Amino acid sequence: MTDTGKGTTPSPKAAGKKSGAWIPQAAGFVAVAIATGVLCYVLQGEDAVVSSLRASADQFGGIIVDLVCGLVMAACIGALLPKEKVARWLGEESGWRGLFVAIGLGILMPGGPFASFPLVLALSKAGADMGALIAFLTAWGALSASRVLIWEIPLLGSDFVLTRLLVTLPLPLMAGLIARFIVARTRKASLT
Repeated sequence: MTDTGKGTTPSPKAAGKKSGAWIPQAAGFVAVAIATGVLCYVLQGEDAVVSSLRASADQFGGIIVDLVCGLVMAACIGALLPKEKVARWLGEESGWRGLFVAIGLGILMPGGPFASFPLVLALSKAGADMGALIAFLTAWGALSASRVLIWEIPLLGSDFVLTRLLVTLPLPLMAGLIARFIVARTRKASLT
């Protein structure tokens, strides 16, 4: 742990992150991108490759703006969140209440991954436990009210959506409980 003057934060090594650990993954993505580009050139020609690169550049511009805004938002939210309240409501000692609060927040969370993942990062740094964070993300992914109201009901119809919601309703709670079980087992194993 390192003390930044604003509380302790896990050092990268303590968080299980090694310096340069991202390099093999990045190299793999670059290799797949090059192979895909070569395949596109062989099968479709130079125009298809140029068109694909232009489309990728356009997407990259939008994604980078969203990503930077999401990370700034996470940092600001992290600074604003009262750690003792987050720990009480979503931390290790929050029990069932913490899971249900996280599920409720996940259902109500609007927006895509550039809003949700930075929020999870901020909540994690503020003291939320793994079970609550995973319950939040699972609820956001499976039960998001904004997606249900804006996309699913108009496009798929209420019968389909109701059936899907009934089937997926237990998933966030199950995911949160399993996450807490895994964390507890991992801690117990590391102590012995």
